[in-house]
Amino acid sequence: MRISTQQVFLSNVDNINKTNSELFKTQNQLSTGKRIQQPSDDPLASAQIQKFKKEIARTEQYNSNIEVSRRRLELEENTLEQINNISIRLKELAIQGKNGVLTQTDRLSISSEVGELLGQLEGLMNTKDVQGEFLFSGHKGFTKPYEYNAALDSYSYAGDDGQRSIQIGPENKIASTDSGFDIFETVPKVSGYVDAVITQDNNHIDDVALTKDNADAFDQFITDNGELTFTFSGGNLTVVNAAGQPITADNPSVVLNNFDLASNPTHPVIQIGGVDITLDKIIDGTATLGSKSQHNILDTAKDMKDALDNADFTTSSGKQAFTETMDFVLDNLNGIQEKLIGVTTSIGGRLNALEQQQSVNEDYELFTTEALSSFEDLDYNEAISRFQLQQTALQASYASFAQVKDLSLFNYIN
Repeated sequence: MRISTQQVFLSNVDNINKTNSELFKTQNQLSTGKRIQQPSDDPLASAQIQKFKKEIARTEQYNSNIEVSRRRLELEENTLEQINNISIRLKELAIQGKNGVLTQTDRLSISSEVGELLGQLEGLMNTKDVQGEFLFSGHKGFTKPYEYNAALDSYSYAGDDGQRSIQIGPENKIASTDSGFDIFETVPKVSGYVDAVITQDNNHIDDVALTKDNADAFDQFITDNGELTFTFSGGNLTVVNAAGQPITADNPSVVLNNFDLASNPTHPVIQIGGVDITLDKIIDGTATLGSKSQHNILDTAKDMKDALDNADFTTSSGKQAFTETMDFVLDNLNGIQEKLIGVTTSIGGRLNALEQQQSVNEDYELFTTEALSSFEDLDYNEAISRFQLQQTALQASYASFAQVKDLSLFNYIN
């Protein structure tokens, strides 16, 4: 077979270019430490590499979410601890304020401290996180949760009852906040208290003692029926709900519609809504019984301050009203503290869950990184050996081409 001079030159140039290309590729691998420089080098391995990189990026985002959640929960935990400390101080002041030997000047001094604590509470309950969102607004992160409403003469909650959840694992979300509604607006009753007595026509309802076990049930009864109206007439008792419908007592089980009191003891006890209600001073007239709802600690502190500022100890009714208000304040503070303990316990559990999930994420990221390395990273021993071999082959190509290009019949023509 005849081989032309042009074929010789072209073949040598192709071989040198190919060897140069392979050497350049190996050089790039050595400089980057990566075996695959472009998808065409190994399409199957390239697809796996992209998959592993996505998994690593997603896991890193989960860990970033964990850090965000941890910061929020730790801030919330610290804030609730400070609110709880203030509630403890308010209880101390309430007990101190009930002391009958105090002068009005003494009570005003206590009121002044309560006012300072009220200001601190408002600031704490409007705390912002590092992203500038209000911690206790639920989903309304940029809405201030608590502001004083002059028209209602109370502190109104402007957020919602949502919890902001965040993804911390492939199948795991966690609530990184708690709404002010759940923490501060749903306060349980925890101790006995005469629950909102309104007296009329010298009648009154006495000894309505609520315990933790029956307080919620009674509240629900009042919620369902509205304020109850007691009517005493001619020795008979009628009790109707807000819609005017007669109420049935639990014990004795009887419809309280012209119920005959003459055959009952001097101070009959009628069980309604799960609580014993003692009737006293039975004369013709009416009395009403409703449910005084627990409310947020800001309004509780305000009620306490107002009671201290306006206490009237010149009359027995003024003293009784002051004592009932302070009893309600103490009952409310007990409920608030119980609620804060429950939420703080929940936060501690979530912080533990974050730590556990972060450990799982780190293990998974390590495993995925190792799998990625097996596809992507370069074996330096093999690559260096190959680089030296390719260098030798290229030098040989240049040397042989130098010899071949000098072969010509013209060298032998005289």
